[in-house]
Amino acid sequence: MTIFATPVASTVVLERITPSAVAPDLRFAGDRLMWIGIPQGAAINAFATGTIARLHGANNGVPGNVASDWTLFQLSPLPQLNPAAFMLVPGGLPVQLVIVMGIAGAVPAMDERVQAGALLTTAPPGTGSRAFLAFAFQDRLCRDPLTCAEAIAASGSCDAAWPQFITQLAALPGARDLRILDGAGAPLSSGAVSIRIDTQPPQAVTLTPAMDGGTGIAVPATSRATVASSSAVHPIVAPGDSDSGAFEGSGFQLATGARMAQIVDADTWLAQPNPGVLVQRWNPGSLIEPIQEGIPYFAKLVADLRTAKPSGAAELAGWAFVKGSLTDSTIDWLLVPSDSSTTVVKLIKELHDSGVDVRLLVNKFMQFDTATLDDFPELAPILWAFYVSLSPLQSLLKLQTDPAGYVVGLIAVAAMIIVLSSPITLDLITSMAEYSTEVVAALSAIDPNIATWTPYPAAFADNPLVAKPPQVLAHTIDDLSHLGVYHQKYVNIRASGGQLVSYLGGIDINSDRLDMPIHRASKPFHDVQVRITGPAVADVIRSYAERAGVHGGAVGITTPAAGSVPDAGSHLVQIARTYFKPGTGSMTPPYTFAPSGETTPVRTIKAAIGQARDFIYIEDQYFTPPDDYVQALINAAGNGVRALFITMPYQADQPYGGQRRADVLNALSTAWGPRLHTGTPLRRFLHETPALTTNSGRMRLANDLSAAASACDLSPLSHIPAPPFWAFVGNELLLVQIVSGAPVGTGDDAYQTALIVRAPGAPSWGAQPVEHPAGTPVLAVQIPLIYVHAKVMIVDDLFLFVGSSNINRRGLYHDGEMNSFTIPQHLKGDPRNPARLLRSRLMAEHAGISTEIGQ
Repeated sequence: MTIFATPVASTVVLERITPSAVAPDLRFAGDRLMWIGIPQGAAINAFATGTIARLHGANNGVPGNVASDWTLFQLSPLPQLNPAAFMLVPGGLPVQLVIVMGIAGAVPAMDERVQAGALLTTAPPGTGSRAFLAFAFQDRLCRDPLTCAEAIAASGSCDAAWPQFITQLAALPGARDLRILDGAGAPLSSGAVSIRIDTQPPQAVTLTPAMDGGTGIAVPATSRATVASSSAVHPIVAPGDSDSGAFEGSGFQLATGARMAQIVDADTWLAQPNPGVLVQRWNPGSLIEPIQEGIPYFAKLVADLRTAKPSGAAELAGWAFVKGSLTDSTIDWLLVPSDSSTTVVKLIKELHDSGVDVRLLVNKFMQFDTATLDDFPELAPILWAFYVSLSPLQSLLKLQTDPAGYVVGLIAVAAMIIVLSSPITLDLITSMAEYSTEVVAALSAIDPNIATWTPYPAAFADNPLVAKPPQVLAHTIDDLSHLGVYHQKYVNIRASGGQLVSYLGGIDINSDRLDMPIHRASKPFHDVQVRITGPAVADVIRSYAERAGVHGGAVGITTPAAGSVPDAGSHLVQIARTYFKPGTGSMTPPYTFAPSGETTPVRTIKAAIGQARDFIYIEDQYFTPPDDYVQALINAAGNGVRALFITMPYQADQPYGGQRRADVLNALSTAWGPRLHTGTPLRRFLHETPALTTNSGRMRLANDLSAAASACDLSPLSHIPAPPFWAFVGNELLLVQIVSGAPVGTGDDAYQTALIVRAPGAPSWGAQPVEHPAGTPVLAVQIPLIYVHAKVMIVDDLFLFVGSSNINRRGLYHDGEMNSFTIPQHLKGDPRNPARLLRSRLMAEHAGISTEIGQ
């Protein structure tokens, strides 16, 4: 079956346009493409059956002619006509782009479907090239025209004229020249490379911006080029459109006739560990598999843990190990909802009884320096309220104090009155703050050596931003000198056959983490974990042994010797921890394995931000970053990065976090302008429960509502809930913000005017404002917020950060954290590229679309 039709007749004289030029608009706006010039009068046909998008512009659209008017056609094929053929095309779904000078005819129209081979447009009159043809692919590599045509021919579904089209392109000047691209797929504008054709002597080329990635070295159709970087410190060289590549070494040999290579210097992305830190800077040959949400993670984790039976080992380190379920703490929750044997305690007992050496390192929140709280009477309830505010269940009780130590903000004041009037003891505070107490007690009954409490040793004196000693209500506190935590969440497993696997990320062994990407949990919760195999596992295992050694815990898995863990994939993985640095004059001894602290994560994150060229995607629980991180993002805006995406919870759930986050977002908005995209995910709406609300929320419009109106009239009065609330007016979702004025009228005709917020605009939720007549049903609905707990950053589909470090000062400089940073060694050609896979899945999840569309 023929899918692809030759876009121009063989009699048309083509021109290769140099240098590359960006697509002016639509889907590939800003992407650099190699264009083919087409003379006046030549017909340009649809290369596949698909749908049309089109746009007219006044300037900056025609390659080499910034002043001309232009019309852009974008033809997106319909892959369902022959999915197998499209899957054979390297680089993903090809899209045809055509630019004509001036205003093109009205046909084909926007969103019109056209058949393969049908006329798209005709090059207008004039001298030289009057229309321009290019192909863009999902991987967004800047391919030369001949490579594009050869990639489409790989489908095996082109018409009889396609080989002649390839011949025409191959005859153009420089058609077979080797081109060098950067990690994002754009022409590399600097650096030195060495190129050898077959067995010929290597040729040195120094790249400049004017060369547009071209080397001037032709690769015959029957020859193979070997590409090496002579300027990168730790180069990754890959062909870009196939699953192969090389890290370091003497370069990489491309396939026969191939003329494209990507080069990335890992040295500029992944920071050097701090002095004295023993984990590796990176681990090539590893495999990172991202996992969205708790239920899929726990299913994989349980399956892997059971591979340790009967003689393997398992090590779990966590911020919290929770025994009771989210809705009833007296009932143990199930890691796998359909398997009653997967409560935390039952599962660990199953492993222990089967001969598995299972160990836990448990974070300890409370570190009191005296047996009684005697600093001042109010201290105990204040500490109790403070620790409840740290609850992962996002308790309503929160306490905030200003820099002088006075209470300035309190939610659930009635609850606080109860607290302050109740006797508060160390036992009560500990029972509220130590989430893992019940699990540790149950495991100790099985074997007292399974679980080890691990209080984080950093003191107030080790935090340069905290007064020493701290004060509350003008009283000096000496009962409590430590407030840091081990925030790490990771697992190491040695299967009975010796295979090693690790997990790390943001997901604790906690009942509130049970959710799926469709977010139907009663308390929607979003998080990310990664599964690690290959050499990088050794650094996670080493990290467990180091922490266990500090606190006298047993080690279940011996740290593998360097080079002893076999390769599992083609991912370059850095395992990096945050650890504190003892302050000047502090009595806290330094870690022997991080004598000057460990700041590798924040330095790698800032390095990756500095390398960004296309986009930066961030998910974070708080997003209240320190100034150096903010400045890195501001600098990236000045470097021309095209987009910054930040996904976060609706509220910054930490004292003064809201103000800090607002200040940061204002600064980023100034630097990035319309390139900044921020938002919080919302769950699909829920109807109110009729048994609890009767007719509340079931209303109608008392008067017509225009599409531009910012207020509506609602009746009957008795059915109107207290604003603010979400409501559907017909099929339009809007936010009823506040009532305006007194009710109008009497009886059944009475109505209340309310101010409303509608989309699009800011904020926007995708609803289209339309006109609604009087009498239109109005239904109040619940739209639960999805709590974002993930700690993720993706750069250019090339770099992936997943870990436990939140983007705040504690996560980047103080608390004990565990993170992974990954670059695919095969770059854009890696079908298991975790950066691209996770980015597309996350965007699809938050937008409510399929993963394929999310790409």
